Amino acid sequence: MKSPIRLPLQLTAASTLVLSAAGALAEEGTLYAPLAIQSPPAATGMLRDADGVVQLGLGYASDDSFMFGQYNGLHKEGTTVIGNLQWQDFSAGDSYWQVSVSDLGLDTREGIATWGRPDRLKISVGFDSQLQVRNDSGRTPFRGGSNLVLPDDWVSGSNTADWSALDTSLRRFDRELERDKLFAELDARLSDSWKLDTRIAYEDRQGTADVAGAIYPDLASGDSVLLPQPVDYSTTEFDIGISYTGRDVQLEGRVGYSDFDNDDDVLTWQNPYSTYGPAVGYPGGIGGLGVAPDSEQINGRLTGQVIFNPTARLQFDGSYAVTEQDQNYLDYTVNPNLAVAEPPPRTNFDGEVATGGFGARLLLRPLPKFNLEGFFRSRFRDYDTPRDGYRYVRGDATNQPRSALTAYNTAHDFRSETMGLEGRYRLPWRSRLRVEYAYERVERENAAVEETEEDRITVGYRIQPWDNFTANAELLYGDRVADTYHWDQSYYALLDAELINATPDSQRYITHPDLSQYYLSNREQWEGKIDLNYLPFERWNLALNLLWHEDDYDKSELGLTDAKWQRVNLSATYTASQNLNATVYAGYDTYESEQSSRAFRGGQEKNAFEIYPPLPQASDPGRNWDLDAEDNSFTLGANVAWQIAKTLSLELDYSYVDTTAEQDLTTYSSTLSASDLPDVETTLHHLVAGGTWDMGENLSLRLDYQYYRYKSDDWARQGVQPATIGKVLTFGESNPNEQIHYVGASVLYRWQ
Repeated sequence: MKSPIRLPLQLTAASTLVLSAAGALAEEGTLYAPLAIQSPPAATGMLRDADGVVQLGLGYASDDSFMFGQYNGLHKEGTTVIGNLQWQDFSAGDSYWQVSVSDLGLDTREGIATWGRPDRLKISVGFDSQLQVRNDSGRTPFRGGSNLVLPDDWVSGSNTADWSALDTSLRRFDRELERDKLFAELDARLSDSWKLDTRIAYEDRQGTADVAGAIYPDLASGDSVLLPQPVDYSTTEFDIGISYTGRDVQLEGRVGYSDFDNDDDVLTWQNPYSTYGPAVGYPGGIGGLGVAPDSEQINGRLTGQVIFNPTARLQFDGSYAVTEQDQNYLDYTVNPNLAVAEPPPRTNFDGEVATGGFGARLLLRPLPKFNLEGFFRSRFRDYDTPRDGYRYVRGDATNQPRSALTAYNTAHDFRSETMGLEGRYRLPWRSRLRVEYAYERVERENAAVEETEEDRITVGYRIQPWDNFTANAELLYGDRVADTYHWDQSYYALLDAELINATPDSQRYITHPDLSQYYLSNREQWEGKIDLNYLPFERWNLALNLLWHEDDYDKSELGLTDAKWQRVNLSATYTASQNLNATVYAGYDTYESEQSSRAFRGGQEKNAFEIYPPLPQASDPGRNWDLDAEDNSFTLGANVAWQIAKTLSLELDYSYVDTTAEQDLTTYSSTLSASDLPDVETTLHHLVAGGTWDMGENLSLRLDYQYYRYKSDDWARQGVQPATIGKVLTFGESNPNEQIHYVGASVLYRWQ
């Protein structure tokens, strides 16, 4: 099979897909999600009937960027080399080979070489490099890698405004994460029914991220900083699988191993503040943060299908993984000036977590027009960890606390089971009715709610009354019911009995007793979808997609109480001929949420159960505040592909996105005052154009152009300098405001 060459024109597609792809990996439970994910190459047809094609040229970006160049390697102003190669040979009857390398002039280069025997053996080796850049307009006074220090002429103080030498000590730093992966793969057919495949990969990640740190004696006060954090990770992965394909049975089993290694154990920084005296403040005070610990995982998966007869089959999928972490503990504090009388109760965590799940579907056709499916899904997370008390030093700011302030680590076991039935029945007018019922039960350990149960009913109807019109509608209703909300569970699981007994009953909580965590709360859910597809003429295709979704947390007094999402998408495609087609599309999304909370102080004001006036703050509904948030997004775009002549083709794609985020605050007491937060608006214009001119049978000229305009006015960055907030040292980064032109010119040469 001939694979098309990848061009810089497709680089943006990869960057726009990375967030959704990484989010999908996280949802599936992938332990180490990749830094970025490449989209598959688009079908450009550059190889045609050739055995090989090489593309060489130059590209130019007009300015530095961190939004346009976030994942595509074009983040620096200047010239880059365009270098792509695809070469393959299928002439030998019993073997073949393929070589493909792309983006050789960028930090996002990748390549793979394959040798194989058709339907018998395939061996591949390759590399994959990715680069993620983030907002680099910030500055920091810290120097060093995992041990951050301040310049020798630093002038300290209790607030950022007191640092008279701050401006002269600030320096920029690159917030970039680079990933380089090497891999080898083998696929072998052992017989007509058995197949073996295996893969080994080594990945190295280097760069600088960011993290927030604080030095504090208690939760009521502290000195905060934003810190550049070095990243030096490596991951080794190996898996092997074997599959069997028979007439009525298909099975695949796979086992894997993953090892994660972090070159750093702790991130330390010199305290720039002088708030808490010479032992904690500048220059001798040091703060520390533990970073991601080394770990390893063993996992296995078994999938399969059994066909009983033409009207009945069973599908199943089961997985199990064990992750272990036994890295040695750090000391309670990195500050040598603080007294620690009692060491940690053990030298390392010595814990493991088992995760996995099982799913099965029984598919039946009891009647010619009726399909029935029964399904079952389960997920679990089990902790095998010792429980100990830790007299940890709060915020590297005081000596080790008394035994009453011992805190305990807590396991959070989880188990979910879902079962249900789905029926589909074919009706006249080429229509189909679908009804599904699902029941889910979730059990949690050391959570505010031990068990939740949810019933979900989905009704769908699809109809095609005419050849040129199709309609699909779906309505879902879900009702989740939770056990009694134990707001004190986290309090008793975390703290020592000595402190609990010394605390009044009315103050034994961490979050307010009326505050419900939304994923544990009673909820009614409605969702409706309508999808319409219409071909009014032979060359036209119109589509309309509507979505309405609402979550009502009807039993929650404080916390998230309501959330709504509406979406409208409209597209039109015109295919004039095989040489010309065009699409225009528009979409509007809006998301609204309502949440409530209560403002209160500690001490006597923390009593949340008083009913007679004068009420303490935590018991007073007049201290409530509400937040109404609304996010709106409008999208407009068009693309055209035109084969102007046999030797000339053009592509054009334009997209426009405009988003607005609003946050309105309401208070109910004269003792509380609040103002609405400023709106946050973001606009994006992105034009991608390209053309190919075949100058001869083997030689083509390729031109690419991109215009990228991105602007945001986020109030959290607007006018915020490193010293704007008295107790927080920020990077002072600016809002993105990018206007980028990218031009690429290259030559493609094909051979046979």
